[in-house]
Amino acid sequence: MLVTSSRKPSARTRTLCKLLSRFMAGRCITRGKMGMQELLEFAEGRPLIIIGEYHGNPGELGFYDETGKLLFSIRFTDWYSKDLDSHWFSNVEPVLTGQGEIADAFETFFHFQRIENDKIDQLPQGSTLIAIWENDIDFMDNGKTLFKLNLRGFKKYDF
Repeated sequence: MLVTSSRKPSARTRTLCKLLSRFMAGRCITRGKMGMQELLEFAEGRPLIIIGEYHGNPGELGFYDETGKLLFSIRFTDWYSKDLDSHWFSNVEPVLTGQGEIADAFETFFHFQRIENDKIDQLPQGSTLIAIWENDIDFMDNGKTLFKLNLRGFKKYDF
């Protein structure tokens, strides 16, 4: 998976780009003047996420398939744990939990293993989890939230 940003990202947007790529064992690149075709070449047939900004802060994630078609997008505000600066990201694929349209879209896009909410405490030590709730998405490691996207909107495009 490739994560990138708008053409001239703010420091907070670059931070989120790096966090998402590390959490999901993907790559983060600085977009610069690259167009969609060049981004797709860098993605090498893998999913592409573009982080958009709102008033200089990260505010939207666009999820694209290998042909450059926008599949869905989410609008959000972000929150980061104070422990994040000293956190070491393992190179394991996260597990997904949650119900609803956003969780379904994430499962289809990423193909991560999906578990029921009541099985979260049974995950082995060192597991990472993307927990999709009604109003937010938590990115967790060992039961602690590292960063969170507070949802403001979701739009699904024709698959």
